[in-house]
Amino acid sequence: MTILHVLEPFATGVSTAVVSIARELPEFTHIVIHGSRNWTESTEKVKKRFPPGTVFVEWKHAGREINMIKDLKALRELMLILRPYSGRGEKKDKDRFVHLHSSKAGFLGRLACRLLGIKEVIYTPHCGAFVRTDISKLTRNLYYFFEWLASCFGGRVVGCGASEAEIYKKLGKNTTYVSNGVKIRNDKSGMRNEEKDRDLISFTGLATLQKDPVFWSKVAYACADEAKKEGFSFCWVGDGPDAEVLKKEGIILTGWKSEGEVEKLLEESIIFFSAAAWEGLPYGVLEGMSSGCALVLRNVPGNRDLVIEGENGRLFDTEEEAIKIFKEILKDRKMLYAMGKRSREIAEKSFSLKQMGEGYRQIYRGIA
Repeated sequence: MTILHVLEPFATGVSTAVVSIARELPEFTHIVIHGSRNWTESTEKVKKRFPPGTVFVEWKHAGREINMIKDLKALRELMLILRPYSGRGEKKDKDRFVHLHSSKAGFLGRLACRLLGIKEVIYTPHCGAFVRTDISKLTRNLYYFFEWLASCFGGRVVGCGASEAEIYKKLGKNTTYVSNGVKIRNDKSGMRNEEKDRDLISFTGLATLQKDPVFWSKVAYACADEAKKEGFSFCWVGDGPDAEVLKKEGIILTGWKSEGEVEKLLEESIIFFSAAAWEGLPYGVLEGMSSGCALVLRNVPGNRDLVIEGENGRLFDTEEEAIKIFKEILKDRKMLYAMGKRSREIAEKSFSLKQMGEGYRQIYRGIA
């Protein structure tokens, strides 16, 4: 069976999800049709993360924002790429279907498949564009209209988590979900540091508007003295265009680290703290859970799928609430360590690579 993955951003969580699917489902042939937008890794580096045998096709005209001329070119180009698999070309393949990833691919891909007569289509938004908070209400409504319109072209929505699926059910279309998953480290690796050795309050990722480093830094700065008194430090693992706001006293900004270095820093972290303004189902938080971190997360879709309030972490809505939570929980290291152990248990049960792979395996075989 051949899976044609179509994605516009060839970066961060979207590419991580496609890499995970390709690795977990080696019995399928994976063809990755991708745009060129990337933030932290070059296109060639992203390709190296995929398993051998993956086929790559560049989607040159794909772009994030709405641009009528460029989008028409991108639609035409995508149709030319997909046409051999539509049943109208020389390479007719009955055992194949299209998996669209992200909003732009979801719209253009469903339209292209409708025009080509391809019915075996699923779409994973990885956080739809209409939930963004860095755009006007008018623009969000426009994105929502495009999602509704694209849903009329056919295909099935498969959210990357329960919250995403619930949002898309409001469109009134066929919707399910397969939660993102990460590698669960064994007890020796994932929980090897005792509570006394875990002294970081960390976030891992790109410093952009979505992850809201301004909010994060304000909370970290307000709690820095309290954290220091209890033996903790705030640490942003990563970099990005908005990283300048993180350069404050009491905050560690590491810059980009290798995968192994990130794992080590998470093993030294007692709390994973995210102020992200919108999410699908964040890989950074899942990796923190796998490493045994308690969670303090902004109460947005995706994040709220990962917290059992009081068991493995806390949710907050405002800066004031986040500051209050930190000033309460930093005094109880044993409780934080217990929350971290619970996070790992939840990740192992519900957010492993194995369950992610099996979820998509069932969907792919079910459609075929």
